[in-house]
Amino acid sequence: MKRLLAFTFFVLFAALCALAAGRGWAGQVLGDPVRGGRIYENWMITLDVVPPPGNHPLWNTQDVNKSAGTQTWTCVACHGWDYKGAAGAYGQHSTYYTGFKGITGIVGGSQAEVLSWLNGSANANHDFSSYLDSDATRDLIAFLRTRLVDTDLMINPTNGGALGNAEEGRKDFQASCADCHGADGSEINFGTEDSPLYLADIAVADPWRFVHKTRFGATVAPTMPASEELGWSLGRVTNLLAVAQGLTRGNPALRPFNRNSSGPVQLESQARIEPLVWAAVGLFAVVVAGAAYDYYQQHYAPGRRHIKR
Repeated sequence: MKRLLAFTFFVLFAALCALAAGRGWAGQVLGDPVRGGRIYENWMITLDVVPPPGNHPLWNTQDVNKSAGTQTWTCVACHGWDYKGAAGAYGQHSTYYTGFKGITGIVGGSQAEVLSWLNGSANANHDFSSYLDSDATRDLIAFLRTRLVDTDLMINPTNGGALGNAEEGRKDFQASCADCHGADGSEINFGTEDSPLYLADIAVADPWRFVHKTRFGATVAPTMPASEELGWSLGRVTNLLAVAQGLTRGNPALRPFNRNSSGPVQLESQARIEPLVWAAVGLFAVVVAGAAYDYYQQHYAPGRRHIKR
């Protein structure tokens, strides 16, 4: 009995060690995920490289979005600022709709698995190996594996409203944003003189874009601080969005492009738990087998004297 218990616990311990080692190895993160976030936005500007000619090969497999040229090569053009693709803000209601799926399911994937989507192994038409050097590839993979979040926890998916507290975010805005954007957010005009677009216009019309740029900085403004480097929580970013949405509007008529609200919000998985589930099932099977074997030895093993009680 004692030997059996010792053997069972040894097997359990070995299985747990193997699982931890496997998860640890698969979970190694190489590269700079913050730079990877800027590469996701626009790798051509971030890496200062000449844009490829024509449209991205996969872009031509859809005929809904009529955009063309350089922007079709950016990750965000297909997968969106919320990383949900056609299932998110770039749904059928949006002028940005392409039908391409999101990438949130890649969270928790291995280095090799994510790389396969960037070097053409998984899809020959999605090969960026000729454009991204090894450092850029590692940085983008680090972003994809560790920094994708479910924006529905930060932004109301039906109306684009921030799910944060403006009062709590005001201090961060004054300390990190007001010097460049102004106390009311109108210091920088993202539009034209006749049709101005201030920070609040961006925050209201495209809050997902605001959140991404807040977290990773802007490709066209390399000096802009990234909240991911400042150590901010997602809650602080959400509070900052709430502040920005209440600032001065340059174009009050500009409305947010809402996500299709005809059905329930579908939340994407934030990690892969299948290995843990199967490991738990395996460990349970070992325990049951050990208990069954012990019961057999106690009651039915040949040569065992059975005592009636």
